[in-house]
Amino acid sequence: MKLKNIEYEQKEVKICLAVIALCFFVSLLGYILSKPGKRYDFIFESAETGKLSIEHRYLTHQHYPESAVMYAEELMLGPRTERFRLLFSPDTKIISCFVRENVLYINISEEALEMTGNCSDIKTGIELFRKNIRNNFGKINSVEMYIDNKSIYGYGSEDL
Repeated sequence: MKLKNIEYEQKEVKICLAVIALCFFVSLLGYILSKPGKRYDFIFESAETGKLSIEHRYLTHQHYPESAVMYAEELMLGPRTERFRLLFSPDTKIISCFVRENVLYINISEEALEMTGNCSDIKTGIELFRKNIRNNFGKINSVEMYIDNKSIYGYGSEDL
């Protein structure tokens, strides 16, 4: 009779371990499928101190170069909190943005020249834009920025 109890208890333990393993597998699968996307760092200037601060965001998975364009568009929207400054004036829009041969070309509207709202000065905004691209996309060799179709200046790979 004791032998039957041991066999029965071993069977219960195996079933319990199988249920635990199944729960672990289902929760792991749920975690993998529910990931919000790829994590990117966004560097903005602090409104209070003027120091650089990092904001983390998850963006949907995209293949390069579409991911770089999506990131640039998100970066131009600005920070999520009011503690950080926008890179450019709030009315600044992207006219065009694309990557060709590992060079990011971005043309923004002339509102970037206006210093309205809580934004960084134009030189700091350009530098932070370049820094953000450099930190998140190692494949991009240079950034060519234009304001209303007029070249600001290009950053060569040696500057990145």
